[in-house]
Amino acid sequence: MTKNEILAMQPGEDLNVKVAEEIMKHKVVKDKHFGYTERLVNPEDGSSVWADVQPYSEDISVAEVVIEKMIEMGYEDAIHWADFGDGKYTEAEAICKSALLALLNDGKLDEPGDKILRQALGEELE
Repeated sequence: MTKNEILAMQPGEDLNVKVAEEIMKHKVVKDKHFGYTERLVNPEDGSSVWADVQPYSEDISVAEVVIEKMIEMGYEDAIHWADFGDGKYTEAEAICKSALLALLNDGKLDEPGDKILRQALGEELE
């Protein structure tokens, strides 16, 4: 995906699936009866369960799991990503898009996430 494709995604199914696959590293399948489901694995005992893809881009309490995952991956500034976009995005959507943009940059976040997101939006930086 390109940064423009990431920024153009709307909160909902497609963005949630992308986050489940790319950020959470969950296996996602589409069932003809249940729709998109993701495999959630218990890290303590390796057991798993299939559930509807979580609403990462729609629910801030679920998006907090994305923040935790990104911090585990070394993105310490992820705790501030809900504020990005200057009101263009909901908090959950901003977190998901920031996480995908961070990974797009080869997993390296040399600058604070806000600056990357603002550059991707084409905004002038001070």
